Amino acid sequence: MRCRWTELAVWACMSCGLRLAVLAAPAAAERGPVLALTEENDWFTGTDRHYTQGARVVYLGAESSQPHGLKDFAALVVRVDTWRWGVEIGQTIFTPENLRAKFPQPYDRPYAGWLFAGPALQRRGATPGIGVPVLETVQLQTGVVGPAALAKEEQNAAHFMGGFGKAAGWRNQLLNELGYALKYQRTWRWAPDGLRDWSAELLPHTGASLGNVDTSARLGATLRAGWRLPDDFGVQIIDALGLADGGHATAGSNRPFGGYLFVRAEGRAVGYNTFLDGSLVRESPQVDRRPFVGEIQGGVVLVFARLDLAFTLIYRSAEFYGQNCEDAFGSMALNLRL
Repeated sequence: MRCRWTELAVWACMSCGLRLAVLAAPAAAERGPVLALTEENDWFTGTDRHYTQGARVVYLGAESSQPHGLKDFAALVVRVDTWRWGVEIGQTIFTPENLRAKFPQPYDRPYAGWLFAGPALQRRGATPGIGVPVLETVQLQTGVVGPAALAKEEQNAAHFMGGFGKAAGWRNQLLNELGYALKYQRTWRWAPDGLRDWSAELLPHTGASLGNVDTSARLGATLRAGWRLPDDFGVQIIDALGLADGGHATAGSNRPFGGYLFVRAEGRAVGYNTFLDGSLVRESPQVDRRPFVGEIQGGVVLVFARLDLAFTLIYRSAEFYGQNCEDAFGSMALNLRL
């Protein structure tokens, strides 16, 4: 998948957002609304196959105090200080490796699109006792898989604008089917004592997804190091179980600039993936899915007073038997604190 209109929109927002970056950072007690834009494409790694493109817009509202009726229940697992609600809308596109074949390819990934939207809820607090910072995210994604997801039109338009040929086999894509995925992720943040401007943090995470689009369990960790790390839990790609929480510019510093490098590793046990297993309700193209998948991410994040810019490279192990090589793609993200 090549350059497309959403990338132009992301970069336009980045240009406008940079003007906001020079404004003063919000006070430590205030966490206002966050607008997050993400564009993912395998063009960044010079390929054009499998998970080939994704775009997502997320809005998270301002933080509020934990509702009184939930405090006692929440305290059983985490001392919750604040919570925030949000909404998201996005699209992801999947193709086989051979884009020239017009007929179904039984040993290659099916064509498919996923157009989704849904609510999200985040809770932020600390573990009882030692007080390790914790972020919990719950998302309910609902949408459609199939021609109604407009993946064919989106990819063909992008290839036309980029001067590349159209994929020949979209007539074989998965048919229309309503889809859903209920996602949950918990992330802890641990930082050694005594580190100031230059610092490092370890962020383990775990979670699960349940639905006819994705049923899986995941476990991983992020290591990040840099200059004035932000008071957040790191950037997230579209396929992640969590959402970036849009923390303050630089924890413990009045100067609104920071930056860091990070590396993340994740393993997942996959029970069902409609983009590999095919439809639950009708006969459809499918491949022999692998039950375990590994992923490594690495990237850089620039943090301003009201703006984060992030770029991530993702390497994912083979997801089905017969897949010739691992997949790779890039992710650009802009998080704007409103």
